[in-house]
Amino acid sequence: MQVHNFVAAAIIWSVASMCANAAPLKIVKLQIKEDKAHYSLEVSYPRTGLATVDRAVEAWARKLAREFSEAAKDPGSRETPAWRAELTYEVPRNDGAVFSLAFTYSSFTGGALPNSSSETFHFLLPDGYRAELAEIFTPRGIARISAISIARLKRDMEEAPDLDWIKRGAGANARNFHSFVLLPEQLVITFDAYQVAAYTAGPQEVRIPLTHIKDTMRADVRAPAASFDCKVARSAVEQAICSSRDLARLDRHVGEAYAGTLTWAEDVKARAALQQGQRDWLKVRDGKCLKAAAALVSCLMPVYQQRLAVLEAA
Repeated sequence: MQVHNFVAAAIIWSVASMCANAAPLKIVKLQIKEDKAHYSLEVSYPRTGLATVDRAVEAWARKLAREFSEAAKDPGSRETPAWRAELTYEVPRNDGAVFSLAFTYSSFTGGALPNSSSETFHFLLPDGYRAELAEIFTPRGIARISAISIARLKRDMEEAPDLDWIKRGAGANARNFHSFVLLPEQLVITFDAYQVAAYTAGPQEVRIPLTHIKDTMRADVRAPAASFDCKVARSAVEQAICSSRDLARLDRHVGEAYAGTLTWAEDVKARAALQQGQRDWLKVRDGKCLKAAAALVSCLMPVYQQRLAVLEAA
């Protein structure tokens, strides 16, 4: 089975590579600009003419701009310099098979240091489906990406590396690799400031030749990818999760958020409370929709959305 999956993934990748001769998407640069007494904002994002791509990118960019301007409009009693924010982007891949965007968001909100973060989008063409790393690579692949990243960061970091920090920020959780660009011959991972080292070390980048991880690519990127192996789904809830790509993605996001929060929790009591909270939630998840005799997928969606919101606010 492992050989079969590798062959299937290789075939899919070969087909995608052949599509590289297709026409790239045409890009028009759009901007949101605000220049006020208390803040300035400049957000840039592309429009391609492909509705699925444009809706996702514009909604994300406008939400980011809205949240910043709403927070900055009321200066309160602060005596700091005016806030400012800028969103820029690059297009590392646009070859007819994949359209990738790499955003950098820089902001100053009155602290001692400015903030910087990255976000990437990986769209499969021609339909514009946004694929996540854990849908492109198997859990074994995520573990290998993690191991390679940790080794490279330890080797290449100019300042003395904090191994524990690196292991937490680059551990085998797909959430740690949310900022990625998959090129035809390599995977590029960006780790934001503070993720694997102190701010002074700045963002870190790891480039992994695809030959090192290609055998861990999933045979079907669009197939549901839950936090568990759908091949061994037994319960009605697990089978429902694996029947829906959107619900499987939510299940994975909850699992990743829980693991990430647990990894960074320092307080023993906080860790214990988080673990108990997850156990309690799983009991609710497994009983609520079955007791209600409701359609499982539609009933489980809000249950997962609510849990994800709680974990991300923790």
